[in-house]
Amino acid sequence: MIIGSIVKHREVVEGKETVFFHNGTQITTERIETFKRMNDARGRELVSAIAEIPDGVTYHTPLGEHFNSSAGGHEDESLSVAGDQPSEVAPLGDDGFSLLRHALHSMSEVRSTISPTSHVSLGTWDEHGSLVLNTLGFDELLNNFCTETYHTIHRDPVQQSVWKDNVPQIARSFDFVMHSLLALSALHLSYLYPQEESYALRALLHHQLSIHLAGKVLPRITNENCSALYIFSVLLALYVIARPRKPEDLLLVGEMGIAPWLMMFRGTRAITDNSWESLISGPLAPMIKGGMQRVELRNSANNSLSIGEEQLMVLQGLITKTTADTRLLRIYTEAVEELRKSFMAFGLDQYNHGTTDAFIWVHCLSDEYLLLLRGQTQDSLCILAFFSVLLHKMKAKWWCEGWSTHLMTQINRLLDEAHRRWIWWPFKEVFE
Repeated sequence: MIIGSIVKHREVVEGKETVFFHNGTQITTERIETFKRMNDARGRELVSAIAEIPDGVTYHTPLGEHFNSSAGGHEDESLSVAGDQPSEVAPLGDDGFSLLRHALHSMSEVRSTISPTSHVSLGTWDEHGSLVLNTLGFDELLNNFCTETYHTIHRDPVQQSVWKDNVPQIARSFDFVMHSLLALSALHLSYLYPQEESYALRALLHHQLSIHLAGKVLPRITNENCSALYIFSVLLALYVIARPRKPEDLLLVGEMGIAPWLMMFRGTRAITDNSWESLISGPLAPMIKGGMQRVELRNSANNSLSIGEEQLMVLQGLITKTTADTRLLRIYTEAVEELRKSFMAFGLDQYNHGTTDAFIWVHCLSDEYLLLLRGQTQDSLCILAFFSVLLHKMKAKWWCEGWSTHLMTQINRLLDEAHRRWIWWPFKEVFE
């Protein structure tokens, strides 16, 4: 019985209780227990919560239930649940560890866009009632990451070596990293073989499990697990960028505020501040030191102005001319200046550190700018349009493909006629 499977899945994998309704009437606890026993009698197989359920049946987490894992794909959209209700996003200036936990909580509430018609086995139950994960396909996904996916993330040979050797080694010691790595690999295979629908579903399952497991580790950041949590945040960002996007998606912000992946990505400051010495002497040292060098280059390089920098200066002039509020002008000016540094550093060497340069800008953005972007102010959207040009320069990367045109389309739709003229250059760069 699929209801029994969903109860088991949410109870063990997601750490949540479940109440079911049939045509608006709650299904009694006694009947749910019967479904669970029927499920046990039929092979004790754990089926993903992303599965076809009977017509008229909905479910959600009981009132007061606390977050422990990711939400299923069939929760009743009309129900308000105290423990699961998305809340106002905490300011990024708050305690870093709280930010990381809040980010995982928020990501657990993102519902899947994958068609809920497949029954996918996650594992089986042993005689003690413990979950034994089905490892079928693990080797395929891990091998794909180590032979194909790793070199699509970065072109620098030093960085590639970290992704090929060090990151899988970390994953072998930390399950939440392994599942995050496998999720990205499965998403890569889904991109390469779109006719194989199982890859997209496996990606989502590993993604959900990685969030659940990381949530258990996060309150206890140590010198031993700091590298694992750091690379988990990077893998998570790559996964969210690579997965199918919604039509209204602006990447950095959403309906509920700052995008959860960005909260997690920026929350790594708490990890670096707490365990800096361990990080720069650990397996991710070449990656982190390379990022530091790129930051220094952005702040010190003094080459001739690129066309992108020149056009950003034009944008800055327009914003300055039309913004009377000195606070708003400061916020916009800081965002433009950081973006100018990324344009300047982009492509200075043969390995094209575009990924690093682009996401340094994202990492440097102020909370104030992100809140303005969430409010879809005209000036903040114009600045984001220029960021789309950097994404366009990375269009050859499968996980970034289509983001530049998607963002520019959404920005153009949200801008008034006057401000559309402000972004003629980035629009031309992306679409011509």
